[in-house]
Amino acid sequence: MFLYRLTFGTFPTAEREAAVDVVENYISVLLNNGQAVGEYVHLLQNGKLCAYLNVSGIYARSRKFHCRYGRARLKEVIDYFGSPPEWELLDDETRKRDRTWANAPFLYLFTYMGDWESPLCRGDNGKPIPLYRLPGSHEDRAGIYHWQLAYRDHDAIWMGCRALEVPAYKQLCLPDSELSREGREICREVEKTTGVPTYYFLKRYWGRRQDEEKRKCPGCGRSWRTTHPIDTENGFWCFPFRCDTCRLVSHMADSCDDDRHASIGEWKTGKKRRTKGS
Repeated sequence: MFLYRLTFGTFPTAEREAAVDVVENYISVLLNNGQAVGEYVHLLQNGKLCAYLNVSGIYARSRKFHCRYGRARLKEVIDYFGSPPEWELLDDETRKRDRTWANAPFLYLFTYMGDWESPLCRGDNGKPIPLYRLPGSHEDRAGIYHWQLAYRDHDAIWMGCRALEVPAYKQLCLPDSELSREGREICREVEKTTGVPTYYFLKRYWGRRQDEEKRKCPGCGRSWRTTHPIDTENGFWCFPFRCDTCRLVSHMADSCDDDRHASIGEWKTGKKRRTKGS
């Protein structure tokens, strides 16, 4: 992601709230459409309203990638300030081209508490793909954006290790939790529009002292161990667990000192197996 300063222009002193509303409405659409990422700030500099904003790719500010809501909000900016915002790149290093899903062996959906990048990543190098480059509607991209916000909130609650630690963890590690169901539906839609197999990442913190690497897919109960090593030295995207039927990926547990919590997220013996496509 790259940092830009957007200069919108001057406005009557008594209308600061109205001017900020116009700016925030525009930036909100950029965030929902995957063009902007993370947090932003706006302030007055030399009498002009400015905003500091991270974008997800080199073409993020292009009108070509504005959705219909973005074009409408941009028109409101132009109508109010008399001209479009001036974009000034503040980063010394940028990529020469955007990353896309083209030729990726698979994609995966993953984020965490401190993540500001796109949660959709390539399966051959782990690099995030700017969401504005995805086919589909603005609503589809906004759905991914809001899922990421929800996931980050749950991860922060789990990391806080307080009263809601276990309920939050279940949302992150159970394949049928509300958060996971929403994320897996996103994966299905991404796969449908890109034609690239798209997997959902399941967190695994508490594991077994013995036979942890032999655990079954929590979605269907089948073996899902890959040929990748159990560590991540070769890259986060080299998942030691991957189920092609359930479109799930995971890593080895981080901690194996609590067998009671290790049962959370495991396949339950006696549970009806899923069949491919079910």
